[in-house]
Amino acid sequence: MSGRMKGCPTSRNRYIEVIIGIPGKSELTYKIPNTVLAKQHLKDFLLKLAVDQETISWEELAKSRIQRYTKAGLALRGARYREVISQKELAKLCGISQENLSKMENGKRAIGEKAAKKLAKALNIDHRLLLNP
Repeated sequence: MSGRMKGCPTSRNRYIEVIIGIPGKSELTYKIPNTVLAKQHLKDFLLKLAVDQETISWEELAKSRIQRYTKAGLALRGARYREVISQKELAKLCGISQENLSKMENGKRAIGEKAAKKLAKALNIDHRLLLNP
């Protein structure tokens, strides 16, 4: 057997698999050749991306919604969506009427400390997120 044929050609990883997850979308998978040059290009790209990336706070992105619904209302709605629970179910768990819960989410009613603690416990968050400054 010649020297070239001694090793199994599939024993080496010929590609590096790069998986990019995008929130709300399916993952994208790329295969990049497993070479020193390709690895260096990938590393350089990722470093450049990290340096060039401008960070924007969520408050800046949601400025118009915060003005409309308040920060506490958005936090309440977001936490409720994350837990996949309806307003009716959350209201029942916390002993709050669904109408008042809706008003809290829409910024038409302030969330008191007592209600914030009940809601936070049901939604697994810190109650201070639900209190307007």
